[in-house]
Amino acid sequence: MMMPLIARANPCAIDGQSALAFAIVAFWALVIESGIAGLILVSSGVMLLPLFGTLLIGNLIIFLFGFLPLTGDVSLWFLEPGVVMVDALLIKIIAAAPFVQGGGFVGVSARRAIVASLLGNVASYFIGVIASSSPWIDHGNSGLE
Repeated sequence: MMMPLIARANPCAIDGQSALAFAIVAFWALVIESGIAGLILVSSGVMLLPLFGTLLIGNLIIFLFGFLPLTGDVSLWFLEPGVVMVDALLIKIIAAAPFVQGGGFVGVSARRAIVASLLGNVASYFIGVIASSSPWIDHGNSGLE
């Protein structure tokens, strides 16, 4: 239970010193991201648990096969907005699936999907920055040059 509190790693700036710490921080960042996006969409009538689980799997796939491979080649100024838009598209697709729709489902607008994706990704990014142990110091390899 204490592992997320003692981990020191940044999912955006992997230094190779601790793969375990990176995995822990990345996992919790994805959980927080999916949780925030799910909570934002609950008022649309989606069922939280199926949506959260599906978003977690989808965000993991985006992170492993989209974000991580591109972090060394693309600046975060371009990569992060792209991830937010891909994640918003994922949210729209998942919300259209019948197994996440509750009885009072009213639909998920593109704007709500983008806001949910943006807020989830911002929280996910800051989890990584805070877990890097000194977020107020520019370590020089964050990719925001």
